[in-house]
Amino acid sequence: MDARYFILVAVAVGAGHIAAAQSRVGADSSTRIHRLERDLSYGTAEGFGYAAIDQWRLNPPEWGTGLPGYGRRLASNVGEFWVQEIATEGLAAAMNRPLDYQHCRCRDVGGRMAHAISGALFDQLSRGREALAIPRIVGAYGGAYAQSAWRPAESRSRANITLTNGTTSLAIGALINMYHEFHR
Repeated sequence: MDARYFILVAVAVGAGHIAAAQSRVGADSSTRIHRLERDLSYGTAEGFGYAAIDQWRLNPPEWGTGLPGYGRRLASNVGEFWVQEIATEGLAAAMNRPLDYQHCRCRDVGGRMAHAISGALFDQLSRGREALAIPRIVGAYGGAYAQSAWRPAESRSRANITLTNGTTSLAIGALINMYHEFHR
């Protein structure tokens, strides 16, 4: 089966689970659907910035310069983020997984940093249990794969692009967790 088909099905199923799972999540008590709307808004805004950087770097060069090139880069970056967020939040709803970072109960800086980094790959469940953050990981690599599939052929393989972009997304998540951990 083609991996693009799997991603589209996962996104569609995930979106359905988000709509059905109106349980409250997060410190701000927003519903999952409102959280998704907020996250997609932020990601769309960020996509404008990333598209500007890609335009400046002329990446990929096949998309050219000027407004048409910028438009392609913008659609690509926003599209990757939307696939990532819908898959992540849809799977989190389907698996009843939390979406918010949970602060470490430890007090030492090293422990707090390790907890923040771990939070990018593991979900904090009830009673102090942890589980592999399948929604976050599938979302990160699914979005990265989707973008690699619609970009023009490059010198790097699609697998390399997917691995690099997905891992970068998870690393950015760890940095965001550190921000939350140390700025309570």
